[in-house]
Amino acid sequence: MSTPFTPTLPSRRIETLDFLRGFALLGILMVNMPLMNYPITSILAQTKHYTGFTDVLAMNFIKVFFESKFYALFSLLFGYGFWLFISRPAGNSTAIPLFRRRVFLLLLFGLGHVVLLWAGDILVFYALFGFLILWFRKSPDRKLFRWALGFLLVPVVLNLLMYLLTLLASLHPEAKAGMENGMAEQAAALNATIADAIRIYSSGTYAESVSMRLQEYSMMLPGILFFYPNVLAFFLLGMVAARRRYLQEPENHLPLFRSGLKWGLIIGIPGNLLYALAFSQSPPNQASEWSLVVSVCSAFAAPALTLAYVSGLVLLWQQGKMQEGFRLLAGVGKMALSHYLMQSLITSFLFLNWGLGLYGKVGVAQGILITLAIFLTQAGISRVWLKKFRYGPMEWLWRSLTYGKIQSLRLQNEGS
Repeated sequence: MSTPFTPTLPSRRIETLDFLRGFALLGILMVNMPLMNYPITSILAQTKHYTGFTDVLAMNFIKVFFESKFYALFSLLFGYGFWLFISRPAGNSTAIPLFRRRVFLLLLFGLGHVVLLWAGDILVFYALFGFLILWFRKSPDRKLFRWALGFLLVPVVLNLLMYLLTLLASLHPEAKAGMENGMAEQAAALNATIADAIRIYSSGTYAESVSMRLQEYSMMLPGILFFYPNVLAFFLLGMVAARRRYLQEPENHLPLFRSGLKWGLIIGIPGNLLYALAFSQSPPNQASEWSLVVSVCSAFAAPALTLAYVSGLVLLWQQGKMQEGFRLLAGVGKMALSHYLMQSLITSFLFLNWGLGLYGKVGVAQGILITLAIFLTQAGISRVWLKKFRYGPMEWLWRSLTYGKIQSLRLQNEGS
């Protein structure tokens, strides 16, 4: 008879996972902030709407040190947590149905997030890929590495094909003219949508904002092949890391983390400087040598810097340094779902018409300061909340629905 599955007790949590989740949430908010203050469809148009020196400098700071690094980390941790969930002692016969229910609920949370708060949600695709990675759970590590590499290469190959098609079209004047006309029409329609979004988010009703969010979200969906294969790659790499117990037993893998810090910085810093340069030179809505460089750097230089971040934090934690900082990060990480949704709620209040109405009025540099203020506030909330409660409010709801039983929320003495 199998042991019934129950949620992991707070006393049995893996602290490295918690502070890395908290760190990931800080980075995700840093990247999302300019997009919460401007239509997310500007990604498709590659709109460079911040032109002041300070904002351009701040935007490049985000691109070099944050963009594409933290969704990679969050995805890695999702894959890590997936493996821990399905490999718990009660056995796969119980874990797999529970995991399916868990990610289905995450899908519902994500859809609600899109409709009510922000079109830049990541939860929907995390949930969908959560169902998908079940197919890989019995694959050996070497096979997972090969699949991860393949997924990382998908956006690069697609960008290469688009670039080659552009080159071929340039050899035929009629084809080139047709392609340029089609791109111009597409750009005009996209820019019209961006203008509508700015107007509605700045002064429209909440119902109009919901409609606009759904329109933006549907326009972003075709870009799935240029972004989300990387997410799936990091899910698989997270599974491998969990199997090898890198974060459960970091003390046994210190040479690996030292090597990760060294090579992550050697590859990541120049690679991401090149990424920022290539992005600034890449023409909007057009395949080019620069856009190809952007995709290569996103696939390899960004994860290298992510590896450096993870390795550096784990080494500092093992050395007993910056413990107060790690406690603050871990508190946010323990309430990751609650805080992810809270970030969207706070920024919606700051920017949209139903709140303070600052939409489009906050520069990138100011956004960095707002990001830090929001995150420090969340760290303080976590510290107070977790003194009385086991889980964050959304984590409690998620667990209760997953296990089909109301979970105890108030913190009590727990067995080891």
